Formats: sequence, structure tokens, C-alpha cells
Amino acid sequence: MLPMDDIERIRRLVLVEGFSQREVAKQLGIARKSVRKAVQRADPFEYTLKAPRACPILDSFKPIIDAWLEQDRKAPRKQRHSGARVHERLVAEHSFQGSLRSVSSYVSGRKKAASPSPVFAPMDYPPGFEIQIDWGEGTVILNGNSTLLFFFCARLPFSKATFVRAYTKDDMSSFLDAHNHLFQYLRGVPGQLAYDNLKSAVIKVLTGRKRILNRRLIELKSHYLFQTRFCNVASGNEKGHVENSVKRTERTYLTPIPQVTSLVELNVFLMANCVKDLQRVCKQTGKTYGELLGQETVQFRGLPVDPFLACVVEPARIDKQSTVVHNHCRYSVPVRYARQHSRLRIYAERVEILIGDDIVVSHERGDPGQWKLEFEHYIPLLDRKPGWLESALPFQKVRENPTLSSLRRELEYRHGECGMRQFITILQMIENYTWEALLAAIERCVQRRVFHEQAVRLELQTQGKPIENTAQPCSELDLADRPELSQCGHGLRNLSIYDALLSDEKSSLAESMGGEPNVDSFDSSSSEKEVHYLEKVTHHAC
Repeated sequence: MLPMDDIERIRRLVLVEGFSQREVAKQLGIARKSVRKAVQRADPFEYTLKAPRACPILDSFKPIIDAWLEQDRKAPRKQRHSGARVHERLVAEHSFQGSLRSVSSYVSGRKKAASPSPVFAPMDYPPGFEIQIDWGEGTVILNGNSTLLFFFCARLPFSKATFVRAYTKDDMSSFLDAHNHLFQYLRGVPGQLAYDNLKSAVIKVLTGRKRILNRRLIELKSHYLFQTRFCNVASGNEKGHVENSVKRTERTYLTPIPQVTSLVELNVFLMANCVKDLQRVCKQTGKTYGELLGQETVQFRGLPVDPFLACVVEPARIDKQSTVVHNHCRYSVPVRYARQHSRLRIYAERVEILIGDDIVVSHERGDPGQWKLEFEHYIPLLDRKPGWLESALPFQKVRENPTLSSLRRELEYRHGECGMRQFITILQMIENYTWEALLAAIERCVQRRVFHEQAVRLELQTQGKPIENTAQPCSELDLADRPELSQCGHGLRNLSIYDALLSDEKSSLAESMGGEPNVDSFDSSSSEKEVHYLEKVTHHAC
């Protein structure tokens, strides 16, 4: 192809200065045909072959190459012939003498002819019609450790509004939980959700657009009443908006690498970035993403009263160690349920264990190989096997706590063999109080150097909050005939009042026994009655 400045020079010499085409061709050293073309057309022109060049060496081998490429159509994509491999086989099997370049050029041309480049059309999505879904991956610094997390990404093609949420797993529980948060963020449900053929949604891909869907996805569709669209296999361009959203998450939200202490903190950070993106301006409309999202929300279907139960339900049997196993992680259950059948509700961040319809216990989800044990589940076994405090895995939390270790050491020093029994009794108080309340009560007793189970119990009754308040309310004591026992502001009383009460009680008791009061005749049960009566009166008087 002649450069444009040569074309301009030829045209000036011939058309302006009057030189002949023969003279210009001789002067510039250019073929006369090129001079004639430059005079006829002012724009650049390229040289085109009127017929393909002859390849005398390769021509006889073209049928062999075509046969190999036809066989490749049925072979896996990564196991097909390249130009170099075709040349290698021709040399080895047919004594080919031609060059690699000629073979590679022919193979490339045949492949392009067999698979022409796809042609695309611009899309126009009406407001509120569709939202596209995909998963992405990224690394964050979580509690000082480099951790690979999965990111649920969704984007509305009309408004380009984005939603991103991080999870430790990209399983079905996370998939369902992310939909709940997505619809809460949008405050409505779009008409259609677009997916690729991810395992959380599709069990099997059939011909055309037919799919066998996961049962839980069908239940999710029934709950929120949206339609689904699935892309063709290996056709990520059919949901290009969310593909761009995944890239933006990796390149913008996660660059530089976030350093967080929890997944909650990371999701707050991601949501802040999604809200910030609503201020971006769409080049086509000149409106912000937030303004366009406002046009979409009026088209969304309203949310149901209750969110979808975003969990996977599985049957499980509680083993002899009072644990159930899910994904190679063990979760403890109170020992009274050992060897029973149960059901698991596996959520994105927790696991609930049910006996019948009752939730027995809830655990934070663990990783394969972990033991999620609560020592309070095994406390009833200490009555028969107190030695488990030393070696049983569930009581590792007890052994490692310095406050509990100090309490146990002092109890055993002060009360000998009864000290261990008192320590177990203190641990059994967790049946009625939370772990935090029990530990706080023990810490106060240790600080005051008071080492006794009754001291811990008194602290719990004073400061702790029972798990379930089953105590019956005390009835008011009628003190109309005893005004000296009524409430007083300063709380100070003459102790002779209580001496009189004790004397009256002894007199009443003696009369019921048929004689004069005799202190020596009072047995231990009578003394206990006196103490109980005094405690009752003191409680209401003070």
C-alpha cells in the first residue's frame, strides 16, 4: 500500500504539473499500475490478491490437515491440534518438507472459517426487569491472617446499582442468605434473576435453556416470586454487567487488601462502597446510579412479611460422644440427647440442632476437622466422672481460664476432697445462669478472697440474670398489726424487735406442743423453722 504522502505527490505531478504517468513512475521508481491507481483515487488503497498464492509443497497435504481438524471438532477443547503440532506430525508421519509458517497460516485460516467470530447486539433492559448474579473470590487480612473469601455480587443492568457481600463459603446456605440481604437492600424483588450454571442453582444442564434446578432454589423462587434466566454454558458475556461488578470488587473494593477483624466489619465496608457507587453518573443518561435505582424500585415486587429460611436442613444422629457431624466438623449437644435422631439447620454462619421441632443448641459454623464443644453440655457427667475436668476435651475452656483455675485451687486447698465437689457444683450453676454471669460472679468472689459455693450462689442471686425466671413471686406479708416491722427510710431497727419475735414463735410452738416453752426441748427441726421464719420476716421488713 502506497503511503498517503506518495499518493498526494503523484497526483500533483500528473494532474497539476502535467507530467505523464510514465515519467512519474520512472522519476519515483514506482510501478506504472500504482501511479495509475493513485491518479484514479485519492484515498489510500491496498494490494489485493486476485487468486490465492500457490503452495506447491503444502497443497498435497491439505486433505490430511483438514481430516485432523475435522476430528478435533469432537475432541476436548484443550486437546486439539495447534499449527505447531500439525507441522510436527506432518514431518514425523509424512516426511513433510515445508515450513512451520505455511502450516500454521493454513491451520489458522481453517479454524477461523469453521468458527467465525461471534457478533453481538447492544441490550436494552427496562427498569426493574432483571438483576444479574455471580460469585467472585478475593483475599483479605482477617484477624491478621491472609484469608480467601467468596463474594456474592449482584448488579442491576438498568441502574448499574451493585450489591456485594462476603462469605467464607460459596455453598447453598450462603447463596440463600445472600438473596435475603440483597432483597432487603433493594427493598423489593426484581422480576427476573440471571445466573450462570453455578452448582448452588443448577443440578443438571439439559439441552437448550432447560435446567434441573436445586430444590432450595425453587423454594426461594416460590417465596419471593421471581423468574430465572440461565446463561449458555461458557457464555459469561450473557451477564456482562455482573461480570464487570466482580472485576470492580476485586480491583476497587479489595485494592489495597482490606484488613479487618471480622466478617461483619468487612461486609459493613463493602456495603459502604456499594452505597458510595450510587453517586456515580451514568454516561448514557447523565443521571446518578441512585436516581436510576429510584426508577427501578417502584417496579419491584414487594417483600414478603417474613424472610426466606436461608438454611439447608439435613438429618443427623447424635453419637455416643454427644456430638453431631456436618462437613467433618463436630458440634456438641447436651448429653441427655445422646444417641437420638436430630435435624440440622445449616445457615451461612451458624448451625442449629433440633430435636423434633425444638432448637436444642446453636453453634457458630466450624471448618472441617474442628470440634465445636460447649462444656456445659457435659457437666452432668462430672457427678460420676470428676476426673474429666483434667483431660476431657470439652473442659479445655475451664482448664485454660485463670479465674476458674484459681477458684479450684483454693477450694481444694481449703476444703480438701470436698473442694472438687464444690467446684463441680459451681459449674453446674450454669444450668440456670449464663456463662458470662457465672464467670463474673466467680471473679468477684476471687477478688474478695471468698472461696465457697454459697458465696458464688449469693453473687449470682444478687447480680446475675437467670436464663429462665421460674421462681414464683413472693406474696406481700400483711403487717397491719405489727407497725414496728413496716418499711422505714434509714433501714435501722432495734434488735429487741427480733428477740420479741423469737419469743413469740417459741411460745406459739410450746402451746402447740402442750406445755411451757423449754429451750432444751427444741430439736434441730424447730431451730430450722425459727431461722426460716426470721429470714422471711427480715426479707419483707427490710
